[in-house]
Amino acid sequence: MMAFSLCRATVILLMLLQMVGFSCSLRRTADSGLETLSPPLDVELETLNCTAVAVRWRVPRRHVTAVMGYRVFLTEVKNNSPVGTPIARNMPLRVDMLRRVPWDGLVDFSMEVSNLKNDTQYHVTIAAYGWAGEGRPSMPRDIMPASHERCLRPASPSAPHVVAASHTEIVLSWKPGPTEGASPVQQFLVSYTRPEVDSEWTSLRVPVQTNSMVLRGLSPDTLYQFMVQAVNSNGASDPSSINGIWTLSIQEAGSGALSKQRLIHPIANDEAVIVDYDYRANTEELSPSKDFKKPQVTSRPEAPASQISGNVWRFAPLPAVSTPSDAPSDAPSGTTLGPPLPPSAPMTQWRGALRRLYDLPCEDTVCPSHTICVDDHASGGSRCQCSLGRGGQSCSEVVAVQFPRLYGDSYMAFDPLKNSFHSFQISLEFKADNEDGLLFYCGENEHGYGDFASLALYRGKLHFRYNCGTGAAHLVSERGVVTGQWHSVSVNREGTTGWLRLDNHTPTTGQSQGTYTKITFRTPLYVGGTPNGYWLARAAGTNRGFQGCLQSLSVNRRVVDMRPWPLGRALSGADVGECSDHACSGVFCANGGTCFSSQADAHICLCPLGYRGPLCQEKFWLSVPHFNESLLSYASAPWPHPQRHYLSFTEFEITFRPSAPHGTLLYCQDANSSDFLSVTLVDGHVEFRFDCGSGAAVLRSEEAVSLFSWHEARASRTARKGILQVDSQRTVEGMADGAFTQIRCSSPLYLGGVPDYSATRRDSGVPEPFTGSIQQVLLNDHVIPLTASSLEGVNVGNAEHPCGTRPCANAGSCQPRADQYQCDCPIGFHGNHCQKGCAGQCLDIVTEDIEVPLFTGRSYLKFDRRNILKRLSGLRTHVQLRFRCSAPNGLLLWRGEGPGLAGADFMSLALQGGALIFSFDLGSGLGTVVVNGTFNDGRWHQLKAVRDGQYGRLVVNGQKTGRGQSPGRMRQLNSNGPLYIGGMKQISLHTHRQYMRGLVGCISHLSLSANFHISLMEEASDGKNIDTCLE
Repeated sequence: MMAFSLCRATVILLMLLQMVGFSCSLRRTADSGLETLSPPLDVELETLNCTAVAVRWRVPRRHVTAVMGYRVFLTEVKNNSPVGTPIARNMPLRVDMLRRVPWDGLVDFSMEVSNLKNDTQYHVTIAAYGWAGEGRPSMPRDIMPASHERCLRPASPSAPHVVAASHTEIVLSWKPGPTEGASPVQQFLVSYTRPEVDSEWTSLRVPVQTNSMVLRGLSPDTLYQFMVQAVNSNGASDPSSINGIWTLSIQEAGSGALSKQRLIHPIANDEAVIVDYDYRANTEELSPSKDFKKPQVTSRPEAPASQISGNVWRFAPLPAVSTPSDAPSDAPSGTTLGPPLPPSAPMTQWRGALRRLYDLPCEDTVCPSHTICVDDHASGGSRCQCSLGRGGQSCSEVVAVQFPRLYGDSYMAFDPLKNSFHSFQISLEFKADNEDGLLFYCGENEHGYGDFASLALYRGKLHFRYNCGTGAAHLVSERGVVTGQWHSVSVNREGTTGWLRLDNHTPTTGQSQGTYTKITFRTPLYVGGTPNGYWLARAAGTNRGFQGCLQSLSVNRRVVDMRPWPLGRALSGADVGECSDHACSGVFCANGGTCFSSQADAHICLCPLGYRGPLCQEKFWLSVPHFNESLLSYASAPWPHPQRHYLSFTEFEITFRPSAPHGTLLYCQDANSSDFLSVTLVDGHVEFRFDCGSGAAVLRSEEAVSLFSWHEARASRTARKGILQVDSQRTVEGMADGAFTQIRCSSPLYLGGVPDYSATRRDSGVPEPFTGSIQQVLLNDHVIPLTASSLEGVNVGNAEHPCGTRPCANAGSCQPRADQYQCDCPIGFHGNHCQKGCAGQCLDIVTEDIEVPLFTGRSYLKFDRRNILKRLSGLRTHVQLRFRCSAPNGLLLWRGEGPGLAGADFMSLALQGGALIFSFDLGSGLGTVVVNGTFNDGRWHQLKAVRDGQYGRLVVNGQKTGRGQSPGRMRQLNSNGPLYIGGMKQISLHTHRQYMRGLVGCISHLSLSANFHISLMEEASDGKNIDTCLE
């Protein structure tokens, strides 16, 4: 009995030990799952501003197979002890983060955490999480947002000290405010206004090293008011107090030389003034507060100018310097924004249709809106002329000026000649209606005294004059100008030597007198006349304005856009018309085309895609698009997927053949922000630019591409990081400024150009249309169809390419490959041109009622019948087939969703490096079964792939077996996509670059269960490039 009891006790003890061991085994299994969730490596922290920090880390690619994401914890610390609840931010793991990282590589992650307390210390830890729970956190790291003082705007500078130097110049100086505790001052904003005339302030950006400046090009005998602001990375200071002064009258200033006696800080020599004036001042519109009124001055005060001051005119908060603005940053200097306001007490009125006043000067004249007053020194009165961009009897009509028409009393004003003291070149294309008239003038002052340069027509010949200060040079063209005909003229000066060339005739040369070699340019560059042309008869040889049309203007080999600012570079003007108003009169463009004035007296028809010819009368089939700058070509394509798919990652691959070294390859932008993406050619180099909203990145290829050759450019961006690779050149990387990481493009995807270049972002570098051919565009591996049915655009022709002759027969499609092509043939046809068919006998080429198709790497068979697809879904899958192949890589079978759906269920069979791979994803992770070997030996092999829930098994030739399992809890394959055999459309897109081509070989005896055989050729709903396999 005791023996029996002892036996029972022994059995019970063994059972308890077994249960304890089993429990420990379970605990070890669960813990091992957490051990795989390793903490990240190389954690880096960066302070962004007062309330935000950046967290970056890296993780080995092989460690993230069981990771669903990462969680960042920030714990406030006081006296080395945590305070409060930690702040947690999650970063879910997406497939697109891993697909381009090799198995033995590192995956980079980054996150920006905002709404933190300034000047507060935080502990930062990072932990991975997955289905098994949360892993071990990283070692804590400390970070502190910037202090409150570093986020302050700068203190206001002192009120500017203002001195009148001449009738057109004023000297300003100021003292910076205290900067202790704030971010460093980056620049100053000097703002000025004419309170009697202007309703807006004009702002000039001045470098921080400068505390004084000379402002030129002002109006004589006019009250100006000034204020100064300091700008740092957090914005602009409050404005300083306002100071004002009157410029000298012409009689007080004499010849216009600088009056050194009136300067508080004497200037050593005239050269120092010239250098200061050469700063490229920017203008920016500032909004006045409604709570303050601008001081009104109705007459010149008797008090000294230094005593003129007024209340501060408050501004709306100015954004930080790095914040982009819709206004172009390279706005011309001296531009006043906003329409002028008349004085409060008009002294005369404008009566009648003729815009002329005979008895009063401009200072006592009130002109209506959209007009400006010009003194008529010949008659002693003044004229009210239409402002630039206005026309009609009452100046109420809007005139879109592109090719200016000038009437003899007209003029246009552009920026003064920059960096042209020693040399310059000016070219004009014009058509004269009169043998006399001034073409351009720029000088030290507007009255022809001192330094100047001018070009004028006098009695039918061109007269080029310039003066370096010691005597004028006078060059006259040998040939005359024919009125009513187009001519081109180019004038050059280097030192004392000058050249004048009319059309392509022999140039005329000459030299100025004396030894001085530099010219001081202070006035604007006046074209077609000047507002004070009466005084230029002695210097320029005529005081009449030019009558006729201007087609082009270039200064120092740079084309000047003659449209009014901000679209162009014209600052102001009077009575300027448009020469191309009647270029499209009587022109009818067929098939929906639109007439466009391409020159002053010429037009082109903007033909929709699929039509060409002078009047869009010819219909054609678009194969390989060709773009032409002279025809303003462009095409636009819709985005394949909603914008949320491209916010953080965008990649373009463009195959192109340029015929010119400049042009726009690709462009898109957002209508509600400064976001944009552009790929352009600049001097033969490929440039990739993008802006996430806080600063643009510019990536430029190291080498220029050759013309008339095919090239491939790949441009991609992930958040703020960009990559550019052209052909086999070294990869170029760059980073956008600021903290924003996403880009949204509301516009279509423009190719070869854009419809309106004035509407593009100022930092996009989109100057002109592309001239050349674009063969292929891939967007995130998605092919953008370049056909007339899928695109919109104008004046896109066909490139000289074999596909333009439609070489593929029997409804085959031509696929361009640089200068060559390949034909994709429908089922039943094969051959290089799809010329071979089986004439209804395809089903006879079978063995035992099983047809054997041959796949070429670009082939596929598609099946979408319900009774077939249901056997590849659900809990179990059973596939059997025979194959033979000659290439080590290729796709045998695929069942999954459409492209661009990362993380969707799929199943595939493929060759990779000669081995067989059975892959499936049920929604919770990738399962892979591999059977190693060299199965691309050209022999027939039998394979069987079986999936039961999460478990997969692959058997090859009845001997070699591989097993695998997918992670997570999902057990069923859920997919609505078709079944592809031997390949598929856009393989890299569907498989996220896991596979790049189809099978090169044969497939037969496909079964989806023990008794469900598929007749490959008979049951396929679609296919391409299928030939017959010879067994």
